[in-house]
Amino acid sequence: MMLGVFLALTWNMRGAVSLGIDQLEKTHFAALQGKRVGLVTNPSGADSKGRSAIQVLYNAPGVKLVRLFGPEHGIDGKVQAGHEVSNSRDSRTGLPVYALYNTPTANHRHPTPEMFAGLDAVVYDVQDLGNRSYTFISTLGYVMDEAAKDNIEVIVLDRPNPLGGLRIEGPRLDPSQSSFVGLYDIPLVYGLTPGELAQWINAKYLTRPCRLSVVQMTGYTRSMVWEDTGLHWVPTSPNIPTIGAARGYTATGFLGEIGIESGIGSPVPFQVVSGRGWDTNALARRFNALHIPGVHASTYNYRTNDGGRWGGASYEGVYLAIDPRNAGNLSAISFQAIDILERTVDGFSPFARTSADQRQMFDKVSGTTSLRRGLLVGRSVNDMVRGWDSGVARWAQERLPYLIYGNSSRAPVAIATSGSADAATP
Repeated sequence: MMLGVFLALTWNMRGAVSLGIDQLEKTHFAALQGKRVGLVTNPSGADSKGRSAIQVLYNAPGVKLVRLFGPEHGIDGKVQAGHEVSNSRDSRTGLPVYALYNTPTANHRHPTPEMFAGLDAVVYDVQDLGNRSYTFISTLGYVMDEAAKDNIEVIVLDRPNPLGGLRIEGPRLDPSQSSFVGLYDIPLVYGLTPGELAQWINAKYLTRPCRLSVVQMTGYTRSMVWEDTGLHWVPTSPNIPTIGAARGYTATGFLGEIGIESGIGSPVPFQVVSGRGWDTNALARRFNALHIPGVHASTYNYRTNDGGRWGGASYEGVYLAIDPRNAGNLSAISFQAIDILERTVDGFSPFARTSADQRQMFDKVSGTTSLRRGLLVGRSVNDMVRGWDSGVARWAQERLPYLIYGNSSRAPVAIATSGSADAATP
């Protein structure tokens, strides 16, 4: 009993940010009263006391939670990346669980009308990474799209962007590369909360906007990184167990698509650049010679329990310590790493050992074919990174109408609503 009280008090010790789900609880679930509700969530959908959104809504007076939906990695967040998930039944509540990361040929990454049949509202409560290629935001768009067709309200319980609301960087999406790992023409790092992005999706992406409500946070400002929120990090997927991994995903996520180890299976996933037989001291020196603000490289060797992509379990490389409040362009680090490896590791060629499928996935995750082609012809990484500037500058203006949070700590209005089933896209 005392342990439970202690955990509840320490879950959000600083109490800086009250999440969307916390605000919904404070209104006694007014937006959901008398409604048949579906919930899109995973373990990261927890209130600031650590209670799961499933638990909170299932026990909420006047709310009839009837259906659950799991994004990639499943409702329990345990399925490895890229592995399909099956429909199931939740062991805690007995509710049916529909997988929104199912067989692509059955088009079950997009909800079907049958999945939403009989619902009055769909609640979305999933922690995102602020990175376009992390598939939860694609699921959000697909949920909104189907809800609009069925005239079902979508309620987004807002959460912080762990990279902060001021960071915008990386390549924008070439429409020819649109896929589930990159659905929207936005920079790789887009600087919006899920609620803010939902408002943009509703206005700019959907042919027919849905009835959208965003239950806003209080105490959150754009300048906050995760460490400023006072919130406990809940793993969003098996390889994002910590906030360090969440940041590292943007810094090294591209490397895994071409077979370079990024620390998966180590204590610091997505925070390592590693291989076998590498001169780690030389790698660290060259990384640090770039003087990337807030990023420091040190030698790092580790072992994994599985065989690994390189056929062994021992790796040598560098660990990248990233200052969350003072880091340079995280999106550029993967490409800088490739350039350093070409100059440091004998015989290294970034795409020499890749399949056509891997190269295609690299293009989809980066959102363009130009980066891979530039690397192959030896184009300067600095030139490629500078090529992102115009797209980032346009996005800085394009996103303005959809911002909910300023830099003031003053609490915003509790619920923002936009769109209707009869509205037209501007």
